[in-house]
Amino acid sequence: AVYLLDRRWRRLQTHYEQVTGVMNESHAFSLNLVRHFMPSFKVAKYQFRGMKAKKNTAGVEFDNLGLVLPNGRRVLSGVTGRFEAGRMCAIMGPSGAGKTTFMNTLCGKATYGQMVGSMKINGQETNPQDLKGFTGFVPQDDIVHQDLTVREQIQFSARLRGDRRFSGSRVELITEDVLNVMQIDHIQNSIVGSVEHRGISGGQRKRVNIGLELAAEPSLLFLDEPTSGLDATSSLAVCLSLKKMCQLGMTSIMVIHQPRYSLFTLFDDVLLLGKGGETVYLGSSLGAKEYFEGLGFEMPRNENPADWFMDVLSGEVQNPKIPNFKPEQLFDIWRTHAADGGGAENADLENADLEGQQQQACVRLCASRSRMLSPEDDKMVLAQKLEEEWNSVDFNNDGVMDADELRQLLSHCASMRPDEKVVCEIMARMAGDGAKEVTKRQFLDYLCSLSGDVANDEMLRELSETGDTGLQLSGLSAKVPESEEESAASSSESTSSAPYSGSLAQSSTLEELTVQKRGFLRQLQILTLRRLVQWWRMNRQRAIFFAALGMGGVVLAVLDGFIVKSQRWDAMTYLNLHTCLALLLSIFCLNVFGNDQPVFWRESASGINVSAYHLSKVLVNTVDIAVQTFLFTSIYYLIRQPFIPYWEFIIPFLFTAYAASGWGYLVSTVVPPQHGPFIVSLVSFIICGLLGNPATLANFFEIPVMKLCVSLVSITRWSVQMSFVIANNYLEPEPVEFRDKARLDLYKQVYMKEGMTEGQDIGSSCIALLGMGLALRFFSYLGLRFMNRSKQV
Repeated sequence: AVYLLDRRWRRLQTHYEQVTGVMNESHAFSLNLVRHFMPSFKVAKYQFRGMKAKKNTAGVEFDNLGLVLPNGRRVLSGVTGRFEAGRMCAIMGPSGAGKTTFMNTLCGKATYGQMVGSMKINGQETNPQDLKGFTGFVPQDDIVHQDLTVREQIQFSARLRGDRRFSGSRVELITEDVLNVMQIDHIQNSIVGSVEHRGISGGQRKRVNIGLELAAEPSLLFLDEPTSGLDATSSLAVCLSLKKMCQLGMTSIMVIHQPRYSLFTLFDDVLLLGKGGETVYLGSSLGAKEYFEGLGFEMPRNENPADWFMDVLSGEVQNPKIPNFKPEQLFDIWRTHAADGGGAENADLENADLEGQQQQACVRLCASRSRMLSPEDDKMVLAQKLEEEWNSVDFNNDGVMDADELRQLLSHCASMRPDEKVVCEIMARMAGDGAKEVTKRQFLDYLCSLSGDVANDEMLRELSETGDTGLQLSGLSAKVPESEEESAASSSESTSSAPYSGSLAQSSTLEELTVQKRGFLRQLQILTLRRLVQWWRMNRQRAIFFAALGMGGVVLAVLDGFIVKSQRWDAMTYLNLHTCLALLLSIFCLNVFGNDQPVFWRESASGINVSAYHLSKVLVNTVDIAVQTFLFTSIYYLIRQPFIPYWEFIIPFLFTAYAASGWGYLVSTVVPPQHGPFIVSLVSFIICGLLGNPATLANFFEIPVMKLCVSLVSITRWSVQMSFVIANNYLEPEPVEFRDKARLDLYKQVYMKEGMTEGQDIGSSCIALLGMGLALRFFSYLGLRFMNRSKQV
């Protein structure tokens, strides 16, 4: 069944990859269509089809923000300012400036100290803990699932963390958006891999790390050095992707280390911190150079301004206007500057720079055109061009364009023949799903819609009407106005589909920003599916444990049957069998929660339901437990021939496996992974080998307190009792030798209570082991939830 599920899942992922190719080719051919009719028409290189401009955005304000460690040391001092909604902001500074500490304090991850000061979201005072419902955090380390493909990582993140109102179609469109924006669509079906098993490259892994958060569509995204370990080109590409996301209204705040100047100028705002965690500059990236030069610092020619800023903050650059300059003086200078309205002055610097660029652009544009054309003018020109050439496009002069005519036009514009699926996709975008022909009006409306960052074609409009995407596009218009009145009306209506303008930030409350996440049952379903996908890809590691269990069964069967020649009813034989199985299975179960702890901490911090996560792993691992128990017992049974029906022979071992796996789960959640095998081996030896020995049990049972303790923790105290009672019932032993008689009497005294039938003895053992397994699983859940709490915020 799992094999068939895996085959179906692989076919589905291959289908998604083909869909990605068709969608990207369709957009490329569409751009060629626009360039054919009007080369100067502004079009978007990529259009979001699942994501859209945010109605609720988040602007962050902080006043006198600081962090005090338990020893009283202050590592941040009075940082005041704001990051506007929908902007990409950078936090920079030399080593020891508290960059990461500031960001951790802002997003509530600085659990190692006490925050002082205050912060607000859209003017509403709040605590960092209240941001969890609409924020994302990208750690510096690339914490991803090693055994999932790139697409699966993004897909499951979107399903688990996205709005519960989103349909499956909307989730897949969001996944496509993230893959394309982060430029990892060409490797979407590649396993991410690890250090031991090479997968995708380090730069691609970094993009997946960021994409996991983008898939959740956070209003506020924090990133801890997202460009660390990347070359300059890759760093620029990553920041360009984040910049595009900010166009939808996402606020991005990141710690970044020594960017090149072209990357530095991508940031809308920059916070420069000096050593000691105090503000040196907060404002536009374009105004930073003018600010420091205004203080008297002189930047050498051909120097990277971003590196020069770090030299200034570190005290490596002298100031001719300030004798005996020290970096600490910059703190007081900035406080004075900010108190005197420095923010407005900085904005003037930015506006002056932008106005200069715009004037230069106008000069170049006016050289070729008598006046600047508005977007509406561009659309009118495009409509006129299409009107002039429509007859040459409509070959049979029937007033509409069919698939063959569209294919010929695409081939002419792109100098290559499009695939039939591409033609059908473009037809559907123009006229709706299943359309056989396109009118002139539909053709023009689609070309005009290519100018926006968010797609607004007929296919998405139809899906939104049926509720398949969750997109409310019915009110959005990309149609060409036919008159000045219609032009003015369409201009006012198009504001909802335009890129984020920042006008909605102050009206968004915390309740409006918080995403309505999926409930326990839906998350359990998604997490179980994800675990099954991972489970099937662990066959190589699983084979090692199967081999160990099989070898253990062979060795014990040979020893008992041919070397030691123990009696088939001997309880010590069953003690060795149950102890061996318990030890091996408990070690195997350490991997369930111990291998991917950093991934769990990240997901728990993002709001994943811990109960659903725990239960999904336990449920899927139950398959392994049952299969391994069957393998171990069947090998032993075939060699040893215990003269007991197999279905009764295996029952005690199944309960042993259930209880022993609980110990593996518990140890893996409370003990560091490197110590797990030692701890669980010691526990298994004590509770199974020592406390379950029939000779010691007889002594323990004489003391009520010891009997209770042993009964509560020892697995073999109950499982060996089950096996012995079953063997005694079927074999009815009548030993001849005195030693065997003494052992049999001891076993009956320990395991067979007076006044209780065989069924009652077995039933009490089943209940005890079932209760033990459930209790251990519950304690493992508590360990998962409450251990390492500081890493789950």
